[in-house]
Amino acid sequence: MAVGMKEDDGFLAKAFYRQLIKFHKNKGGGIIQAVFDSVPISLFILLPIFAMILKVFFWRRGTFAHHLVFSFYYFSFLFVTMSIILAFNYFVVDIPDWIDWLIVMSTFFYLVFAMRTFYQQGFIISFIKASISSFIYMMFVVPVAIFIVLGLAFLFY
Repeated sequence: MAVGMKEDDGFLAKAFYRQLIKFHKNKGGGIIQAVFDSVPISLFILLPIFAMILKVFFWRRGTFAHHLVFSFYYFSFLFVTMSIILAFNYFVVDIPDWIDWLIVMSTFFYLVFAMRTFYQQGFIISFIKASISSFIYMMFVVPVAIFIVLGLAFLFY
């Protein structure tokens, strides 16, 4: 049985085959750049999901819009922090990996303190809620994000 595009294939199937031919013709070159280019799009999709997780944990603390604003601020902080790390490593001097990881892990404590301040709860409660919400986000949302990023990268390749 031959695999190929048929005349009555839909839009997505045609787009898939077009991208598959382009991928084969370029021997996969440029796919990494396409992945990096699709990260902002996937963050735009994943930000409301993080806000929904926060809404579940802080259901008495305002509307969904409040949690969405908090998510925008937190993800902006993450984006700026990661951009500074990458720029410093690329343009200035290569920072040791353990310092990079220490900075990345410190963003979790920023989340704890931000939750403590924004939602006006104690440190222990904020730490527990930040831990659980981060765990849920990483375990369920990140795998979906990987598929979104790879799918978008392939479609916009």
